[in-house]
Amino acid sequence: MVNPLPVHVLKARSFIINWMRTFFLQREFVEVSTPILAELSGGAAAKPFETASKVFGSDKKMQMRIAPELWLKRLVVGGLHRVFEIGPNFRNENADATHNPEFYSCEFYEAFTDIEGLKRTTTEMLVNLFNDFEKARPQQFPNIEAFSSREQTVKVKAPFREIDFIGGIEEAIGCELPILDEPDAAQQLLEIIDENDLERPVNCTLPGILDYLASEYLEPECIQPTFVTNIPACLSPLSKTSRRESDGQLVAHRAELYVAGKELANLYEEENSPFEQRRKFIEQNKFRLVAAMEAGEDLPIEILEEAEQVLPEMPVDESYIGALEWGLPPTGGWGMGLDRLVMLLCNVQRIGDVMAFGGLRGTVLAGRGLNKRVEEEDEVEVVDKAQDRLE
Repeated sequence: MVNPLPVHVLKARSFIINWMRTFFLQREFVEVSTPILAELSGGAAAKPFETASKVFGSDKKMQMRIAPELWLKRLVVGGLHRVFEIGPNFRNENADATHNPEFYSCEFYEAFTDIEGLKRTTTEMLVNLFNDFEKARPQQFPNIEAFSSREQTVKVKAPFREIDFIGGIEEAIGCELPILDEPDAAQQLLEIIDENDLERPVNCTLPGILDYLASEYLEPECIQPTFVTNIPACLSPLSKTSRRESDGQLVAHRAELYVAGKELANLYEEENSPFEQRRKFIEQNKFRLVAAMEAGEDLPIEILEEAEQVLPEMPVDESYIGALEWGLPPTGGWGMGLDRLVMLLCNVQRIGDVMAFGGLRGTVLAGRGLNKRVEEEDEVEVVDKAQDRLE
């Protein structure tokens, strides 16, 4: 007998993706497919998969995309002012219950909207999706648990709650944060962490510390749908930024949506100055360089000697800078991990369980006697077992 739950989860996944596509098409967005394989992976700060193509020879490195963002914004520059894409992305990083090296996302870009418009669109989308899903559930996928019967009750209704990133952390720890673009901001934050008897994060760059503080103090408070707003500029290299008069902090015109304590969507007012974008790309690469050195990565000597040189994994995308020079109108950008959305709607705890053939480890180890809940085993032990079998 076939277990009906995985079948119903895959049916629900199809329902959700088709619902999202219809939502955008009804609002006159154009669906596109952008390159998956290119010279640069583009977009988010993550380690890409690298390969080579016979078209250019083995000396020319190619990368699989980590996000379609830069391609989609090029299309906005070219005149497609409402554009979206649903498709796969790839990040050469660790796998766990909520992360897989290959994952599905939806991104849209709309000219002449701002962060408030993006929040309205997000709220409208999710409220209607959750309502339509719950109406369809009893007939189409009845083995998926109803929202009302779940232990952690999430009510997706407007308006969504909002938390200021910096203000929320300050309220939780009972003191003001330093001005975050000052040179010694990271050291001051580490002192705050020590004073609160927290373990220091592995990544002690400024972005790494802020991510850690958010995971400790903000994410647990975001069970109901919550926009975390005014995110520090150093965490948002592709977003427009401004300095607040109230506290002097440099913040991005960006929000993150959390539901059930998990990040679900990112909303940006896009940086459209080519000069600012190049500066932010270089700053991002400096943070990545420091993080790589702290992690003990084997870096080329020329990079260690010259901190201004960007990391090979994520050089400045000069072709994108060139596109901005033609003129990107004021644009709002939005991205959501669809696997996580399916997990939330289906009350599934492991990302592999919302994929037709499981996560990467499951697909690689399938048929070798090692495909039973490999995510729950020690990763090193699993890899060692796999190598033994292959040998």
